[in-house]
Amino acid sequence: MKERCAALETHGETLWLHPERAVLWPARRTVIVADTHFGKSALFGRHGVAVPAGSDGHDRERLSRLIRETGAERLLVLGDFLHAPLDGGDREAQDLRAWADSMRGTEIRVIAGNHDRAASRDPAAARWMTREFEGQEQDVHWQEQDLLEPPLRFTHDAERAAPDDGLFTLSGHIHPVVRLAGLRKRAPRVPVFWQRCSGLVLPSFGSFTGGYVVEPDAGDHVFAVGSESVVRFR
Repeated sequence: MKERCAALETHGETLWLHPERAVLWPARRTVIVADTHFGKSALFGRHGVAVPAGSDGHDRERLSRLIRETGAERLLVLGDFLHAPLDGGDREAQDLRAWADSMRGTEIRVIAGNHDRAASRDPAAARWMTREFEGQEQDVHWQEQDLLEPPLRFTHDAERAAPDDGLFTLSGHIHPVVRLAGLRKRAPRVPVFWQRCSGLVLPSFGSFTGGYVVEPDAGDHVFAVGSESVVRFR
């Protein structure tokens, strides 16, 4: 598997950047992703927008497969686990619960993103999230605060993180992509891991998410995500 990944050495830790848009942290047997946006395709579909069918199910299977293949004991989601409020009676809510049940034995920790916080303000959604994902039988945990595991910090939006304390920050929120240079004006956009001086921004994991074209500064590194491997772009 590691031959498909790019290695990132930082603060005495080795992180593997996986083509499934995930970070592997073998020392802690952890898989890290950002911006799954579960429920987005269903929301758009209900409003008459043509969307790719089955994108949520496909993404859940990608996560399950990563856990199986890596032997990870923990999944960290760096925010925007949900795209919009879900009610327990919704089909997508039931599918998500069934998936969580299938992941018993794997700790799933969600660091709340802006979409998660908006979802939790809906009373029905808040009751569902608490009942379904914070019961004693579930290994799914929500938290509003950053997760600190020195030398790493895990957050949703690095711009909202605590002042610099020397920790290397892993975050999402931006959905970073780059345009392939030297091609036509409408050059394809490629999702990337964007390494900055103080941390790493992960590409969005969700299949039905957009991307923001980033312009790395001098000293930044960009790792392009291909279908089979991750390669350093610059």
